[in-house]
Amino acid sequence: MLDIDTAQHHAVDAIGRPGDWLTGAQRIDAWRQARESRTDPLDQARRQAVTPNAVEGAHGPTEQLSAAAVDVVRQSPGGRAFVVTTWAQPRIDELGEETYTELIGVTAIVHVVDRLDRALGRPERPLPDARAGSPTRVRPDDVGDIGAWVSQSVGPTRANVSRTLSLVPRTNDAWRGLVDSHYSRGAEFVNLRWEFPLSRPQTELVATRTTTLSQCFY
Repeated sequence: MLDIDTAQHHAVDAIGRPGDWLTGAQRIDAWRQARESRTDPLDQARRQAVTPNAVEGAHGPTEQLSAAAVDVVRQSPGGRAFVVTTWAQPRIDELGEETYTELIGVTAIVHVVDRLDRALGRPERPLPDARAGSPTRVRPDDVGDIGAWVSQSVGPTRANVSRTLSLVPRTNDAWRGLVDSHYSRGAEFVNLRWEFPLSRPQTELVATRTTTLSQCFY
């Protein structure tokens, strides 16, 4: 298992590389859009609304991302405003569930990286250079309908949240590295006694508080 700094370094490097359905340039632009959404008036208004559809206005496409892709990246950390099928389903239909899932994964990764830097009082790191190359565009064989909005792994798993990005394995590798190093400790997750600075109950208390504030439905 990687330590936190190493996992973050690997995740940043991964974002600049071609992913599952997005190029490196598209993934870097998604990071840029995610950062801009923190202070954008339209994005902030949508997150305070009962549903983002209640707020007039729209973001246009960029050189790398379609308008729908920009919308997904800018709204995916939006809590209750985001977790509604009437908002998500049209974007899934337009983008395809693979691209939609990768955009969600990239956004989750970069928010973890940026939020930790801010929490530690570190300057916002510069965006990495995009690497050349093509995305894999490989759909895993072991995914299917498990009742979620997008296809996910149908095999056994430790928890549902651990397979949310299973449709996009390259992106999921970077995400799982962050999850293991920042929270679950990989295979040690099933051990209720750990030898870490925070005890298991303390870790779960922090996790519960964080997910409550983030309105995570898991």
